Amino acid sequence: MIDLHVQADPEGRPPLLLLHGFLSSRNHWQPNAALSRQFRCIRVELPGHGLSPAPDEAAAYHPDALVASLEAVRRDLGIDRWFMCGASFGAGLTLRYALTHPTRVIAQAFTNANAALRPDWTGEMLTAHEQRIDDVARHGRAALRRFPYHPAHARRFPPELRATLAADADACAVTGILHLMRQAMTRLSVMDRFAQMPVPTLLVNGLRERSFQPTRARAATALPALQVADLEGGHSINIEAPAAFDAALIRFFTSVDAHAPQTAG
Repeated sequence: MIDLHVQADPEGRPPLLLLHGFLSSRNHWQPNAALSRQFRCIRVELPGHGLSPAPDEAAAYHPDALVASLEAVRRDLGIDRWFMCGASFGAGLTLRYALTHPTRVIAQAFTNANAALRPDWTGEMLTAHEQRIDDVARHGRAALRRFPYHPAHARRFPPELRATLAADADACAVTGILHLMRQAMTRLSVMDRFAQMPVPTLLVNGLRERSFQPTRARAATALPALQVADLEGGHSINIEAPAAFDAALIRFFTSVDAHAPQTAG
């Protein structure tokens, strides 16, 4: 288990865990400050990202171990039940958390996350993944800059935020990135269990990410109770359409009976 870095609002409002994606940080949620008017936002950073450590124990990076680290955050903050929102890679962990600890989740939202709902990895995909791992192992942060989703390439981000997130990505601990790539990425999907999701769930979908739209359709078919907010924007919809994103979360979370118990998984 990893002692993840936490940036939490003061107590007094319903708790909302926010978990960013790969090569991002707590600053991913800067455009969504309005959420703090309704919720106690708890921004957690992935291992090797931001101020979270990057220990050498490979087993600590397995998705189940990372879920255990999130559960430790809840316990340490003295929270009984919370709302959750995961972005991209982070969505793979928050969805897994909701399946593992449904009685601790009031409701959840997630954004575009192909890896979280991928049915399987093809041989070609695995080969490309191993090549990326090898590139990072050889060239470190320079290799991270070659990732298409490095924030430096995010043309639709506000320039100041793009610079902040690019600097955060450049500062990631390479050892932690490699462990996440080796231990978590190919194991991140919860598609085989998604149909059994017992927690009220909202997908905030960035329509401009065309590669995610088949996943959106697959998720809605697997879980008929899934609510979907289709917004004009791409992969990082909370940054590209922050007002619409915030409104979708607030509308959904406030519609849920916070006292209704969830079925244990």
